[in-house]
Amino acid sequence: MRYLKNILKAVISLGLLGYLIYQADPQKIWEVIAQVGRANGLWYLAAAFVWEGMAILLMSMRWKKLLTGYGHQLVLKRLTGFYMIGLFFNNFLPTSIGGDVVRIYKVAEETDDRTSAFASVIIERMLGIAATLFLAITALFFISQQFHSTRMMVISIVLFFTIALFFVFMLQNRSFTFLLRVFDRFTVFNIGEKINKLFEAIHFFKKRRRILLYVFLFSLGSQVAIILMNYSLALAFNVVLDIRYLFMVIPVTFVLTMLPSINGVGLRDLGFVSLLGRVGVSSAAALSLSFMNLFIPMALSVWGAVLFVVQKRKSNTGGFDALETNL
Repeated sequence: MRYLKNILKAVISLGLLGYLIYQADPQKIWEVIAQVGRANGLWYLAAAFVWEGMAILLMSMRWKKLLTGYGHQLVLKRLTGFYMIGLFFNNFLPTSIGGDVVRIYKVAEETDDRTSAFASVIIERMLGIAATLFLAITALFFISQQFHSTRMMVISIVLFFTIALFFVFMLQNRSFTFLLRVFDRFTVFNIGEKINKLFEAIHFFKKRRRILLYVFLFSLGSQVAIILMNYSLALAFNVVLDIRYLFMVIPVTFVLTMLPSINGVGLRDLGFVSLLGRVGVSSAAALSLSFMNLFIPMALSVWGAVLFVVQKRKSNTGGFDALETNL
């Protein structure tokens, strides 16, 4: 079943991508990318790599903030390395482990605290999505004259408040206790016990809400860095584009990549073509930008592969399977 699911994802991603490339004309796409060879093109491309690196650093900082809240003093440099390793797994390996599970394993190995390792990754992911949705809602509000899509706004608002309400429930004693009682009834495979451990780890921040605020702000910062990366790419490709639109396009396409696909391939490209096409950006230019949103993280994550190989010699990586089973 797992292999069939992966095959289906590949068919959807590659089929959609192939159709978009055919519609845009490969020759035109190459002409856009070739613009990097202009006088300042390579400088703008280098700036894009720097902004992506800044985004990874900010995401590592939000992760460190959560782990510090749990009492684990891990060095930022080491956590950034774990993030790069996770990025490598997400980008290159067709595995069921996944980058987030690798990060959980690495922190659990360092701290001997599997629950907080798991909870820290879940919380930072959820608050990261919330920050992304917040930017999308804000951008859609300010450019509503160009984007007459109430459906997009409604979906973003509903998802944002769903995450917000989840944290409100987790941080209130009465609702938190109620949820614990509900999941105590799920005794099959200890599912209820595992979920309640996660809930308790989130409820731990009831008197440390400022930490969650900092994590949210770091998430906003990382998204802004990714937007600036895309703006640098637009300058490198000599694409005329108002940066305000990127504050809407990048968050919305990120949400699209959460749907079943291979690393967002196809869905991300569809988002770029559809949304940027509304403001006069050609399909070839939109696809060129989208491709670089895959290529730059992949290029940077090669360092994660180096770190993984080095660390593999020092630890028992066979624990990945056990961790995935027991999460």
